Amino acid sequence: MRDLAAPARRGLAALGAILLAACWGGSVLAAPPPAPLDHVFLIVLENRGYASVIGNADMPTINALARRYGLATDSHGVAHPSLPNYVALITGDTWGSHSDAPSQRFDHPSLAGQLEAAGLSWKGYMQGLPSAGYTGDYAGQPVLYAKKHDPFMLVPAIAGDPRRARRVVPLTQLGADLETGQVPTLAFIVPDLCHDMHGAPSCTGTQALDRAGDAFVDTWVHRIMTSSAWSGHAAIVITFDEAPEGLASVLGLGANHIALIVITSDGRRGVRLSSRTDHYSLLRTLEDAWGLPRLGRAQDASSMAPLFH
Repeated sequence: MRDLAAPARRGLAALGAILLAACWGGSVLAAPPPAPLDHVFLIVLENRGYASVIGNADMPTINALARRYGLATDSHGVAHPSLPNYVALITGDTWGSHSDAPSQRFDHPSLAGQLEAAGLSWKGYMQGLPSAGYTGDYAGQPVLYAKKHDPFMLVPAIAGDPRRARRVVPLTQLGADLETGQVPTLAFIVPDLCHDMHGAPSCTGTQALDRAGDAFVDTWVHRIMTSSAWSGHAAIVITFDEAPEGLASVLGLGANHIALIVITSDGRRGVRLSSRTDHYSLLRTLEDAWGLPRLGRAQDASSMAPLFH
């Protein structure tokens, strides 16, 4: 059922921010946190810089969503290669990792644990995962699932607890959960190596990968937006883990610049956020919306709240 009180809550939050700024004799420098999010569907794609996404004719769906909904125009990955970016999204730090080695373990508090403690739910939906709670480093013939893109299974408190590990499930489960209305508060969605735009030996070619990734987004955004979960105050976030390393990264000029799109069920359209943000900003914004403490570097990160109103 649609939350009719949500607009009123957001209006009161905005008024409170204005009054607080007035009391301090300043101006409003940031939007208030978004209202509590009923559902967030976070789709993480791979290794495309902002300039190779926005305006790319081989990504028509992603570009249409960027034009119609919210777009962060100065968002960034926080490391190279992939794995530490995924870990940063749920723990608030890379913990010094500069490797994709799936043997790494990150024994730190996570967004998953925070949600559980607050009585909220989460699931990781991994395309190519052979079974719920699978602990292997790779899966598929040819290989399509890689643990380096599955941050939950890199956290010992999750991977080592069979009950919690079973919340990391094959992507096919998302279709069933959408049909039955059993959707968690956070759905962390990761395509396989042939649909994440990065590729594998069995699926190469930039144009083909771009089209496959765009088709993946088209399929799942449509299924989410036509489900009962797309009500109240819900959001779909489409982001990339990192931009490929290149001269800009070496020189520190616009390094790791990625595209991040936010679609909300009841929010404004055509929103652009031009302030510099990163993966810690996304974590901070989600934690603020759910009233959770900020983990690690999310404590000092800028907010993406304007994209979620």
